[in-house]
Amino acid sequence: MKKHTADTIRKWWHRTLVFVGFWLSPLSPWNDVFTNLPMAYVFGFVLSFFYAPLFFPMVVLGYWLTNILGFVLMHYGYAQLHTKHGTYSFQKHWKTYMLATTIYTFLIVILIGYGILPSAQEVLALTKRI
Repeated sequence: MKKHTADTIRKWWHRTLVFVGFWLSPLSPWNDVFTNLPMAYVFGFVLSFFYAPLFFPMVVLGYWLTNILGFVLMHYGYAQLHTKHGTYSFQKHWKTYMLATTIYTFLIVILIGYGILPSAQEVLALTKRI
C-alpha cells in the first residue's frame, strides 16, 4: 500500500511540474501577461536598486529566465513521469532550451516589427484610454 501511495504522490508532483513548466514556458498563451512579465518586472526592479540603468536589461533577462525555467520544469516533470530511474540531465538539454527561447523571442520581435502584435508603447497607450 505504501508503494502505491508513494508512486501516486510522485506522479502528481511531476504532473504539477509539467503544468507549472507549461505555464511558464512560451508554449502557453497566457504566461506573459499573468506570470512571466510580472516576475521579470520584479526581477528588474530589485536589481535596479544596485544600478538604475540595469532595469530594462534585467527585465529582459528575467523574462528569458522564466521561459527557460518553464521549459526545464516541463521537460524534467515529463521525463520523470516516463522514466523509471529519473535519467533526466539538464546538461544534455540546456542548449535546446536556450535555442527555443531565443527563437521565440525573435519571433515576437518580428511580429511586433510587422505590426501583427502591438508594441509595449501601443499597449500602454491603449490602457491609458481605458
